[in-house]
Amino acid sequence: MHSRRVEIWLAIFFAVFAALTAFVWAPLDSETAAIYEFRRQVNIGDAMLPMVAGSGILLFSVVHLMLQLRRLQDEDVDPPFDRLTLFFYASFGGLLALSLIVMFWAGPLALALFGPSGDDSVTYRQMRSTFPWKYIGFVLGGFTLVFGLTSLIEGRIRWVRVISSILAVLGLILIFDVPFDTILLPPNGDF
Repeated sequence: MHSRRVEIWLAIFFAVFAALTAFVWAPLDSETAAIYEFRRQVNIGDAMLPMVAGSGILLFSVVHLMLQLRRLQDEDVDPPFDRLTLFFYASFGGLLALSLIVMFWAGPLALALFGPSGDDSVTYRQMRSTFPWKYIGFVLGGFTLVFGLTSLIEGRIRWVRVISSILAVLGLILIFDVPFDTILLPPNGDF
């Protein structure tokens, strides 16, 4: 059983980390602001997505913190931090690491195995903004993340989670990639 105090400290950690990411790190580390004007045209800048993601994590961390503080007042006994809780957090971290590895390496590996061959060899950097190469890492890594974490939280694997995970990843592609020509889905901006 999860300890309420552990939940409170995790909520505080993620709230502080998200606030620093959204309001300090992303604006200072990005080439362009969240929204900028260039030649009388308003554009979405490099800092927009990290700031939106950090703000969302901050919001949900604060909500989680408030819920845990409320539940802590209602309960008399705080359950211990046991092996099952440790296994859950280790599995959570392992799934997160696995999904990031799949996201980062699936596209280059797919291009190396199934990409065009011949005298003119191409690199993933050259192909990272073309269909289907730009979607391979994002789709496989995103599916691994959403499906793995929802299955871990529910404690079982369900077919409905496969469908909802695919729909979640496709929804993110429709929101962030389809309407904008200049945005590269993760991890393609890193190559």
